[in-house]
Amino acid sequence: MAYLKITVLVWVDILAIYAVSTLITYLTDVWKINYTHAAAIVNMFWGFTAIMPFTMQYIVDTFLGNFSMVFLSNFAYSILPLSLEYNLVDHEEFILYNGI
Repeated sequence: MAYLKITVLVWVDILAIYAVSTLITYLTDVWKINYTHAAAIVNMFWGFTAIMPFTMQYIVDTFLGNFSMVFLSNFAYSILPLSLEYNLVDHEEFILYNGI
């Protein structure tokens, strides 16, 4: 059973690496960013995702409890995408700016 879990985790990691390489292609082709800037953006993303669990663990252990953190993350995942979709993005300006 442990072998299956490890295999699934390795597969998901390979899928994430493929998605990030697709992100570099998207940044260079659609946004017309040069390759070094696109690589810098992706490296910042990987660094942020590597450091974030340690930072969040410190915040949860020091200031919040487990219940408060679960409530806060549920709020962020449910309310914030709705507010971004309906209030903050002007779709016509986004389409004109990106040339879609």
